[in-house]
This record gives sequence, C-alpha cells and structure tokens, in this order.
Amino acid sequence: MIAPTQDAALDTTYEQLATRFMAAFPAHRPALRTVGREGEFPIVGARGEAVDARRLWNVLLEKGDLDPEYGAGRPGEKFIVGLAGEEYSYALEVGLGTIEINTRPCKDLHAVTASMARAVVRLVHAAARFGWRVLGYGVQPLSPATLGLMAPKQRYLSLYRAMGEPWLWYTVTASDQLHVAIGRDELVFMLNYGSLVTPIIIALCANSPVYAGKVSPYCSAREGVMGAILANEHRHGMLAHPVERFADFVAMSAQATHLIMRDAGQVIPVARPFAGYLREHGPDYDAFLFHEHYIWNSARVRAAYGTIEVRPACQQPWGEHWAVSALILGLIEAAQEIHAYIVAELGGEYWSRMQTYHQQAIRYGLAAPQPTPGFLRTVAGLAEQGLTRRERGEETLLAPIWQRLERGLAPAQRARAVFQADGLPGLLALTTIRP
Repeated sequence: MIAPTQDAALDTTYEQLATRFMAAFPAHRPALRTVGREGEFPIVGARGEAVDARRLWNVLLEKGDLDPEYGAGRPGEKFIVGLAGEEYSYALEVGLGTIEINTRPCKDLHAVTASMARAVVRLVHAAARFGWRVLGYGVQPLSPATLGLMAPKQRYLSLYRAMGEPWLWYTVTASDQLHVAIGRDELVFMLNYGSLVTPIIIALCANSPVYAGKVSPYCSAREGVMGAILANEHRHGMLAHPVERFADFVAMSAQATHLIMRDAGQVIPVARPFAGYLREHGPDYDAFLFHEHYIWNSARVRAAYGTIEVRPACQQPWGEHWAVSALILGLIEAAQEIHAYIVAELGGEYWSRMQTYHQQAIRYGLAAPQPTPGFLRTVAGLAEQGLTRRERGEETLLAPIWQRLERGLAPAQRARAVFQADGLPGLLALTTIRP
C-alpha cells in the first residue's frame, strides 16, 4: 500500500479518481471474456528501410468500406492518421513506417485471428503496389530511431519536447497487444497479475533482436531499450511493486512525470510530477486519463473499454501470429491458478524474483534461466486449461508456444541466428509476411 502523502486534499483526490475510474468497469467479471487485438507491423522498402506508410491510405480506401480519420499536426495542419471500418481499423503509429491494426471486440480468438488476417492480407497487397514489405517482427530492422521518422502528430511533437531523444525509440517498435474484458471486482488483482506474468510473455514471444542493421544485446530490444527510458519512474515493464487498492496505483502514477497536457485546444509539454497538477486542479479525471495513457506498463487497465491491455510482446512471425493472443488469454483465464503457483514456488520474494526473470528474459528469451525447473511448462499447461474451460477450441492456438518450449527457441533466437548467417537479406526473407 502507498503511504499517505500527509496532504489530505491530495489523498482525497486519489480516492476520487480511483472511484470514478473503477466505475467504468462492469461490477463483475464477464461470463465470457471478449477479446480484441492491437497489432503493429513495420513496413519497409526493398532494402529493409522504413518507408512513409501514409502513401498506403489511398490504396486502402479504394474498396470504399473504410472512413478516414484526421488528426492534428503542427498548428493548423490536419492529416489522415487512420482508417476506420466495422471489422478492423488501421492507424499510423509513432513511426511513419509502422501501421497498427485494431480488431473489434470478439467473443473468441478464432474471430480475432480471422479479422487480423484479413486486415493484414489487405495491407500486404497494398504495400506490394509500391514494392514494399510488411514484416512480422518487433522493430524496424534497418532504419534507426530518428526525428525524421516520427509521424508529425501534435502530441508526438510535444512528447519529443518533453522527453527528448528517448521518445524517438517509439518510432521503430512494433508490438502485439491483447485487450481482455475484466470486471471491477478483479481489476486490482489483474493489474498486479498482468505485470507479474510479463517475463513469461517476453521469454516465449521476444522477436526484436536486430535493429539499426545490427545485432543488439537483447532478444526483445523493444522492451530492453524501452525499459531504460525514465527507468526510475517504472513507466515500462512491470510495476515497481504490487498495489493493494486502485487508489494506490493512482498515487503511484501521480509521482511520474506529467509529460504532456491539453491546453486551449493544443497539446503542450509539461515535464513535472503529475501530483503538482492535481494539487492545483483537484480530481481532473480527463487529465488523469491523458497522463496515465503515457505510462506504458506491460499491463494496463483501460477504462474506455473495460479491459486489461497486455502489452509486452513483440510482433510475431506471420505463420504463428496468433501465439501471443492465445498465450495472453490463457494466462488471464487461469490467473488464479498461475498466481497461486508462482507465489507457492517463489515464496515471499516472488515479485523481485520475477523482476529478475524479466530482465533476463529480455536479454536471453527462452535461454534465460527459469525461476524454477519446469516453470514455463507448468504455466503453459495451466494457461491451456484456462482456454479449454472457455469451450471455444482456442487451446489449439497454443501450439506455437509448445513448439517453442520443445525447441527452447523464442522467435528472436531464430531471427538472430538467421541474421548472423545470412545478414539483413536473410532476416527480411524470414520476417516478410507472405499470406
């Protein structure tokens, strides 16, 4: 539990924000959890360089089933930032060379996987018009993170002013995230648990070992580099420690730097603790949501959707792109059993031991020493049981996870070996999506 601040007004503000946030969720966990996927995909030219993916908008609009969405750039500038459809949508990511695809909420993973496949195939065909490739990979493999690669959205410009050079890392990364519906009665548990299982997801799904045309020290470079950004604030990866109440999480978030804020229709840099804003303005809920959106922990509860958003996985090889979704949903469905297993095996220091495993998994993938013998196999088995209980046949989608455990290889380990043997052409051949 977070210690009281000795500022009664501020403590009351934390409680009020927590109450309002939690009220956005249904009282109880849904009988069948719905799921939705956010997948980010690097788009590259023939040599592997990042391209300006905005050129794809006109091609994707030809069918007539998508509506353009506009965003603010520099003062007075508007441009297309995404295309919205009934089944899926496309969005421009922080980097001009990355497109995000969002599926609608679905009742099972088979529907999510089918929607994502249709959207990606369409994107691949559009990119082929320009001789470009869409990659099943977690980072731009050749182009370094630069200001010239950043999409000129107003908020991104302000984040760059607030954070400087580290913000540019977001221009090259590509994640694979899942939203899973949760209830108010499990929200705090899921917030903690989603952080706790972060290293499990990374160990099994890391896929970004090569960036800027070179082998990195990490199997998951996207998590390794990101974890060093404002590291003292624990804005990335696991929470610093579990929280007892959601008001504790609000208080923790308020100590983090308030990077940007809305002011008179503009987004401006701030760069001071958010607690200072709350002292001046009281429980400004919209400001809290905007601030909290730029805290990138591996698991975030999302009031707008009533979900937990699980974030640490790299984009996957296309032939098994559903692996992350199956693993995450299995982990959520078997949360009570897996949490009890971790605590029983690792004891009172379970959180710090999983933090150590987190750092090792980022570097070594499935070669990282597991917290106890057979740890990942036991967790995967419990996750499979969780999927089986849903009675949707989704447990079959865990096949790539079991294959990785059999071989002892995360996608990153294979990608690194191919790059070391065949260079960038080999890596591009491995990661290019060919439906």
